[in-house]
Amino acid sequence: MKKRRWLILLLVLIGMAAGTSWAVDLEALDRVSILMPKSKVLSILGPPDEVGDIGHQLKADIYRLSDKMAPMIGAGCVYDEKQILAATAFIFQGAVGEETANRIKEAGFTYIGEKEGATRLAGKDDDTGLPVVVTVVENGGLTTVITFEKGFYDRNVK
Repeated sequence: MKKRRWLILLLVLIGMAAGTSWAVDLEALDRVSILMPKSKVLSILGPPDEVGDIGHQLKADIYRLSDKMAPMIGAGCVYDEKQILAATAFIFQGAVGEETANRIKEAGFTYIGEKEGATRLAGKDDDTGLPVVVTVVENGGLTTVITFEKGFYDRNVK
């Protein structure tokens, strides 16, 4: 239950941050990858618009996105205790979880089940080739896609 709470909290924080201005574009987001040091992520994305505590002694850097990126409205970066990027989150307007999960499967990911309303898929990061777990959650008219580095997922989310 507490794992679902921090996913919902992340969704709320990103949704709140996506309200007015923007700081990041798709090209910059695409240059960020799992296990990147926070200093490198900040050099690519700049300072976050907001930082939120998501529990488990973890913080999420929240970025607002340009209206031109709709239906994606927000992005977040979660770092481990060593300030290494352990998860990325993308928030989309609308209930598009099933469609999103199907697209992820078409990209070669394997369905590993559902837990507390989150569809979970396993595969490899397209940038690093490292194993990742993707969760797709619909809540309040928004869809959140969170990609976790597998080791981090096994230690903190599973």
